[in-house]
Amino acid sequence: MIIPEHYVELERIYNTTLAKNIRSLAVVSTFPGEGVSSIIISLAKRNALAGRTTLLVDLNIHNPQLNSQLKKAAATTKSTTIKVTDFDQHISVIRGPTGRTFILNLRKPGVLAQHIKQWLTRYDNVIIDTSPMSLKNSANLPTEYIVGACDGTLLTVLAGKTTNAAVATTIKKLQLVPALLVGTVINDQFNPTLKHELLRETRRLNKLFPKLAIKLRHWINHNKILALEV
Repeated sequence: MIIPEHYVELERIYNTTLAKNIRSLAVVSTFPGEGVSSIIISLAKRNALAGRTTLLVDLNIHNPQLNSQLKKAAATTKSTTIKVTDFDQHISVIRGPTGRTFILNLRKPGVLAQHIKQWLTRYDNVIIDTSPMSLKNSANLPTEYIVGACDGTLLTVLAGKTTNAAVATTIKKLQLVPALLVGTVINDQFNPTLKHELLRETRRLNKLFPKLAIKLRHWINHNKILALEV
């Protein structure tokens, strides 16, 4: 799910990354489905509000999502060239080539860093979608290569699913690169707050006690204690 540009949670992420002169940012996760692509698109849209241009680079060869989430059709044929798709005047997308020869070339020291340097002559920021750190096969571009070429790295964690041990392993791998870990985003998709759980429970009252359900939801939504972040 894309985070709306006005949400304070997104503002906090933005202020610790792109707003702090992190021009090239890699967004990583331990496992698939932790929300990397959604965070990337949300950051790009927030960056657009500041009048800045962003190039999104989809190097998650395991499961590329950026084009589909931006409602742009992407070719599935293997390619040996890099093609840029303009989403609007502030956001452009590159779906990384999947040809084995090109992937092997990107693994060479300094090659990806040189691409990023060239992209930054045309765009204010570059954000790269990476394959999950836990996935290792010859078809992927190892995430370690990507984070090593970027100014900063943002880690996404799916709360309630990804274990502490798995996150610790990922952080250790990032430290060995070394990568500059500028922040961690906790995805609460499967770990709702007490407030959201209480709101969900009020739906049970909709049929029998609709007025009571409405009053309870109003109280929950305006309760200052439940609005506090822990």
